[in-house]
Amino acid sequence: MIELQKMINIDINQYLWCRDAVLVRVIGGKSALTRIGSDDTDDYTVNSVLLLNGKPIVQGEYPVCSTCSALLARGYGIENTDCEALQIIRKKINSAYVDLQTSVRDIEPILNLLDDGYYIIADAEIYPTDGSHHFFANVPDKLCHIKASCSEYYNHDFLTVVDGFPAFLYPTQSNAVLNPERADYYSDRIDKDNAPRAIAYYDNGFICALLDGHHKAYAAAKKGCPLATLVIIPMSGTYQEQHSSIAYACFSEITIPLSTLTAYSRNKPQLKLKQLVRFDDFYNKPVAENNFDFRFYPTVEELTGIYAAGLENVTITKELVEQWIKSSDIDDQIRLKCLLKYNAKREPQRAYTIAKTVVSLAPEMERFHDLISIAYKIIIANQNPEAEQIILNYMINHDSKSFAWNICSSYWEDEN
Repeated sequence: MIELQKMINIDINQYLWCRDAVLVRVIGGKSALTRIGSDDTDDYTVNSVLLLNGKPIVQGEYPVCSTCSALLARGYGIENTDCEALQIIRKKINSAYVDLQTSVRDIEPILNLLDDGYYIIADAEIYPTDGSHHFFANVPDKLCHIKASCSEYYNHDFLTVVDGFPAFLYPTQSNAVLNPERADYYSDRIDKDNAPRAIAYYDNGFICALLDGHHKAYAAAKKGCPLATLVIIPMSGTYQEQHSSIAYACFSEITIPLSTLTAYSRNKPQLKLKQLVRFDDFYNKPVAENNFDFRFYPTVEELTGIYAAGLENVTITKELVEQWIKSSDIDDQIRLKCLLKYNAKREPQRAYTIAKTVVSLAPEMERFHDLISIAYKIIIANQNPEAEQIILNYMINHDSKSFAWNICSSYWEDEN
């Protein structure tokens, strides 16, 4: 059984990736969907697998270095796990979304497969890529580095790290069972607010293991929209703020006062250690990516740039953009670059508005060249009369030696 509790003292609006979230406690879980670690782990990596009904669905070698990427490999395929719970919930989960609490009740058979303990179930927008502009399910046949699997992403511009949160997907089933016609069934619904949800288990860093919804993910990739996903987030640890008596439980980047978890045991082991059985590599036929639209999906670098720049909770106004352009602080220019790159993928119209302000106000000094170039690339992506006039104005007032000339002249090349 599960106990459903509302989030306490958590403002979901501060998490860009999360639309809603609830805290649940699993009691009497079957430990059929569980993670185990190897007892022969060395000082540099932790070998771990995610099991379903005793069969590995994701294998990983996770580095002790938090900013290093993990090695991941698919397991035997969730289609081979004989998971009755997935079959039971599919009819409900493939229906129109009502609200998160209804969905949590709908997926209770899956939650009952977990270990006893606390979990957050988040309704999130997840990108059906690996964080590097490749279809998430086109993973190689063996363990390989996934850039977005690092626990923390290091941003070189601001010399800071961004803690991981659910953002990208990792497959648990073989591409051989993907049916494009089945994916087309979701095409007209996948980008709606009430779109049927996929189900994923938060793995590490910015990666979630997709438990159900591979065809929904395929449909989302074709349409170029995020995948509405119910993400199961296990508790990853605790921390206490300096000079404070309040301790917090961590569920990815979401934190909750530990006092909320009335049944929490500090002595509870975080990872079951066993001798892992290595499963054989298998051939995974890649899916052709020419039918997918990755233009609006940020890379892990672009996504974390917003957080590193401190822009996740900032209201962007024309006045603020003008202030940053006129500022002598180089970090303000970098913030504008992060803002443009991120919104070019997530909110193109917003990026276009900011880009127009940049090209109209930024002086053509060398230190602004990168910023202006990014802005013009966003403008030329908009095939409309206003954008064309902006490009014409630039070309009328500049010559072919100007730094943005080639970018602007490509407007008509793209049109053809």
